[in-house]
Amino acid sequence: MIFKKKALILSALVAALALANILTFVFDPGKPRSSSFAWLDPSLLGAADRIEIFGRADADGNRLVFIRKNNRWVFPAEAGGLPGRELPGRELPVKQARVEDLLSALSLKAAYPRRAASSEARSALALEEGRSSRILVRGGAGLPLLDLLIGTADALGREVYFRKAGQSEIYSGEDLFTVYTESKSSSWYDLRLFSSEGGIPGDAVQQAEVKFYNEDEGKTSFMLRRQRGGWFMPGNESSVVDSQRVEAWLRNILEAEAEDFGFDTPDNPERSITLRLGDGSSRIILIGAENESKRWNVSLSNSDLVYMLPEWTMNRLFREQPYFITEQ
Repeated sequence: MIFKKKALILSALVAALALANILTFVFDPGKPRSSSFAWLDPSLLGAADRIEIFGRADADGNRLVFIRKNNRWVFPAEAGGLPGRELPGRELPVKQARVEDLLSALSLKAAYPRRAASSEARSALALEEGRSSRILVRGGAGLPLLDLLIGTADALGREVYFRKAGQSEIYSGEDLFTVYTESKSSSWYDLRLFSSEGGIPGDAVQQAEVKFYNEDEGKTSFMLRRQRGGWFMPGNESSVVDSQRVEAWLRNILEAEAEDFGFDTPDNPERSITLRLGDGSSRIILIGAENESKRWNVSLSNSDLVYMLPEWTMNRLFREQPYFITEQ
């Protein structure tokens, strides 16, 4: 056992020395020229309106596209922005904070020592176009604001190598970007049901109606209405409603997050929740039938998107009438 451990350590040392020996022929001789700069000029952030991200080709890299529309980042409608997820005419919402974090990292001034400029270095460090990861930021009429190629990591895995497309200089620096280029497309989805509205405060809801379309199963439709800081049930005024439970339930609805986007709008919904707001508008959540994986297709009256809710989320959203009544 001790011999095996020693053999592994020696193998790792040999590999590291071999890599270092190879890189001495790749990198420019002498000390690297230190410099501090940002890949993307911060003054150009406001002009950015399209981002294209390419993962590494040798890691089955994906391609993602985001566009800025009405000052919000979305997956474009032509294909939902996702390979294999064609949703014609539907723009998919993106986590705004995640996109802004990427742009912040690109516009952050940091130390990037110059390492090399040869074609041999570009090949050895996977900084050739088509092999590297890539982040392309555009603005205006498709004008490239930044075209950044990201190569392999160094021997210790702490830094990666960079090159701007069309330039020969190679730099190294802290790896802030592969978390974006190599992440799954689903990590960019904003699956909150009310994300497009920027959130709805709970006190904006004045009435909530839960409807079960098949009451033969013993589930009764009911309504809750706000009154003088509390809640009551129209048609069942003799019952005392637990207002704290109602408020917590509304927060669960307004903060609900799906598991994925769906494709099939529930044409024959089995249940629904209607929220009436103080400004006179309404939001209707329509729920389809449960599928074999215990998930439900959900659509909203103010959106053309379809969401898929897991069982535990459904259990929090759909409460039956007795849940809200305080025992006396």
